[in-house]
Amino acid sequence: MPDKHRKKLFTIIVIPHNEETVLNLRIPLYLFQAMGILLVCGLVCGHLWLSDVLHVQENATEISRLQATNRALHEDIDRMTMETERLLEHVQEMELLTLEVREMIDLPAGERRQEEAGWDVFLTSNEQPGLLASRGGNPVIARNMSNISHLQGFLPEFNEDLSQLREDIRDHQREMASTPSIWPAQGRVTSEFGPRASPFTGRREFHYGIDIAGPRGSLIVAAAQGKVDVATYRRGMGNTVIIEHGYGYRTVYAHLSGFAVAPGHVVEKGEKIGYMGSTGFSTGPHLHYEVHVNGVAVDPRNFFP
Repeated sequence: MPDKHRKKLFTIIVIPHNEETVLNLRIPLYLFQAMGILLVCGLVCGHLWLSDVLHVQENATEISRLQATNRALHEDIDRMTMETERLLEHVQEMELLTLEVREMIDLPAGERRQEEAGWDVFLTSNEQPGLLASRGGNPVIARNMSNISHLQGFLPEFNEDLSQLREDIRDHQREMASTPSIWPAQGRVTSEFGPRASPFTGRREFHYGIDIAGPRGSLIVAAAQGKVDVATYRRGMGNTVIIEHGYGYRTVYAHLSGFAVAPGHVVEKGEKIGYMGSTGFSTGPHLHYEVHVNGVAVDPRNFFP
């Protein structure tokens, strides 16, 4: 039995350099086995702990990267939101401006498309400051993409509207320039448009224009831009200029003492076309002035400022 116990012991002999008492340490085998097991367990635990630490560090790095990406994404979304808001405000201002311009120059508003009516509701919605309201938990990005989609669909059509408005304005300007709206001569009106007694026979007649008396040789100007159709002498009306202005307008200038234009001449509003005289059937120097709209003589005073 004692021999059996000795076989399960390890003896460690410690011999000092000064050759003093030798130290004998007897350690049981099971203690070495336990230490080995603890060492292996410690290595395994250390490996697992180190793996966990490295994994946590990787996760922390990934989280930091994702946080940075998320912040950048939020900044991009904020910028996109601000840009869409500003763009929507500009579009609304442009639409209001076009309506104001049309009202200023008395142009028709034109037909409204169904999608434009929806766009007006979108622009004037009180549920959001220029952005689509979140419906059913829509994310912010979806809202912004919806805004952009509205803009992409609306802006080309609105550009067409602006192009049409530009053409309408140009046509309106041409029509205004072609509308006889200024006095063709300086002087005193001696006979109005409408029924009157003839200065030659005393009988009732219809006067198709107005008579403006002034000094002989006074300037006669075109009441609107247009093309000279007639510049010749006519019995009764004397030296006569007739200008076609387009848009159904025609003006007649009679009893001139002389011409400053010829047929085919293109004149601007206020440009000299002749001189006041008393040719034809006339009682003195004056201009007989007529305005015709679609072939019908109308009162020239309706066009004076």
